[in-house]
Amino acid sequence: MLKIFLAEDEVVVRETIKRMIPWEELGFELVGEAADGEMALPLLIRQQPDLLITDIKMPFMDGLTLARLAKKEIPGLKVVILSGYDDFNYAKQAIGIGVEDYLLKPITKNALIERLSEIRSRYEHEKTQKEYYEKFQREMQAYEKNSSRDFFEALVGGSMDMMEVYKRAEKLGLDIVAEAYNVLIFTMNCDEDFSGQRDEYSSWEAESLELLENFFAGHSSAMLFRSNIFSYGVLLKGQRETIEENTRACVDEIRKILSRQDGRREWFLAVGQSVDRLSQIQKSYHTASRAFSQRYLYDENILYYDEMETMEHPGGQAEAEDNAYLQKVDVNALNPAILQKFLSNGLQEETENFVKDYFYAIGQEPMESLVFRNYVILNVRFSVISFIKGLGCDTNEMESADTEEVLAESGKNMESAIAYAEKMISQAIEIRDQNSGNKNRSILKTAVDFIDSHYMEEDISLNTVANVANVSANHFSALFSQNMGQTFIEYLTSLRMNKAKELLRCTGMRSSEIAGEIGYKDAHYFSYLFKKTQGMTPSDYRKAREEKA
Repeated sequence: MLKIFLAEDEVVVRETIKRMIPWEELGFELVGEAADGEMALPLLIRQQPDLLITDIKMPFMDGLTLARLAKKEIPGLKVVILSGYDDFNYAKQAIGIGVEDYLLKPITKNALIERLSEIRSRYEHEKTQKEYYEKFQREMQAYEKNSSRDFFEALVGGSMDMMEVYKRAEKLGLDIVAEAYNVLIFTMNCDEDFSGQRDEYSSWEAESLELLENFFAGHSSAMLFRSNIFSYGVLLKGQRETIEENTRACVDEIRKILSRQDGRREWFLAVGQSVDRLSQIQKSYHTASRAFSQRYLYDENILYYDEMETMEHPGGQAEAEDNAYLQKVDVNALNPAILQKFLSNGLQEETENFVKDYFYAIGQEPMESLVFRNYVILNVRFSVISFIKGLGCDTNEMESADTEEVLAESGKNMESAIAYAEKMISQAIEIRDQNSGNKNRSILKTAVDFIDSHYMEEDISLNTVANVANVSANHFSALFSQNMGQTFIEYLTSLRMNKAKELLRCTGMRSSEIAGEIGYKDAHYFSYLFKKTQGMTPSDYRKAREEKA
C-alpha cells in the first residue's frame, strides 16, 4: 500500500478529497492529515509516508516550504501540489523542489484518481528498480569478495612477501594500508560436524550470513573472508590508537547479529592480538586461532586472546598425595561431551592445541597423580573407540592394543599422556573424515544436479541450493568450496558464461536477450561479468569467433 499524507487548510476541500477517493481499492492508505504546513511537518516525519498531497497556499507554512523541508527529512518522498493559482512562478518553484505533479483546483475525482494511479505505477516501478539495483550491487560485491578469498588465505597464511601482498591488493581494489591490524575468527554454529549427522537447513544461519555480509560490505575498516571450512575471518585495520576500539565495535556488531534471537545458538567469536605491521598479520591470525580452538572448553560466546588464562604453567610437586591433587580437578573439563564435541566438529589441524588445552583445563597438578593420569588416558581411549563405533567403523586395531601396555607407556608423565591422546584423537578424525566422504558426495551430487538444471533462473542462490540439499547454508558453502575447488558463485557464473558463449556463437541473440536467457536481468551486469571472466566483452567475443570461422 502506498502511504499518503494530506495537507490542506480548507476543511471542505480536505474532507471532499478524503471521501471521494476509494483509497484502499486503489492501493493507497491515508495515514494522516493536517490543516497547515507547520502542523504537518512533525506528523510527516513520524508517519514517513510515500506521498504528500499539499495545498500550495496555507497559513503558518505554505505547501512549497513544507514540500522542501519534508523531502529533506524523508528521502524518496513524492509530492503533489494542489493550487488555485495558475501561476508559472509557483510551477517553476515546484519543479525546482522535485514535485511529482502540480494540479489546479477545482480537482475532479477522475482526474485525481488518474494522477494518483500514474504516481503509484511510477512508484512501484522505481521501487522494483531500486530493489533490483540493490540485489545487483550485492551480487557484484559477492563476486568481488570471492575473487579476493585466495588473497586473504595467502595473507594470513604468510605465503606471500610484502611486495606481492600490496600488488595483489591493488589489483583487487582492496585498501589494506593502515597503522595497525587485528584478526577475528567466528563460527555461526559450533555444532556443525563432520560425522554425518549435520544440522538441516537453517534460515537463521542464512539470514545471519546475509546480515553480516551487508554489514561488512559497507565497512571501511573491516573485511570478511572465509578462515576455515566452517569459520569466517575478519581483517580489521585502523590507527594504532584506534585499533582496539575498532575491534570491540566490530565484535559488538557481530554479537548483535548472532545473538539477535534466542541464546541457544552455538556461535563463537575469537579475537586475536593486534599488530603494528601487515607483515605481522600471521601472528594476529595465530592468536585468533588459538583463542578459537578454546570454543570446546570455553562457556561464553566471545573470547579475547589477551584474556585467555595462562594454562601453560608448571604443576605441583609429584610426590604429593593423590587426594590433594584430586581436590584441584576441574570437573567441568572432564565432561565427556567435550571430547565428543571435538571428535564430531574439530579439524585435524586443531588437534594439537585442543589436546594441550584439554589437559591443562583439567589441571596440571591433578595430572601429576599417576592414578588420575591413567584415568584420563582411559577416558580418552574409550571415548575415541565409542565415537568410531558410533560411525559404524572398525575399531579392532585400536581395541587390540593391550590396555596395561598403553597405560605403562602413555602414563609415564603428562607429556606422554598428551602425545597418546593427540595420536588417538587424530586417528579418529581421519577415520571420521573418510567415513563422511560418501555422505558429502551425495549432498554435492544433489546440489550440483539442481544447479546444472536451474542455473538460468534469476533467483537461484546459495541458500536455495542449500535448502534443496537440506544442509545449512554455511555448511554447504564450505563443503562446496572444499570439494569443487571453487565457490558456489564461481561455479554458477562459469555455467552461465559457458552457455552465454554458446549462444553468442550459435545464435544472433543480442546481449540483453542472452543475459535474460542465462539468469541475469541486467544486461550491464552480464557484460561486466563476461568481460571479468572471459577477458573481453560479449560483442568482442562474437566478433572474434566470426573472424575465425
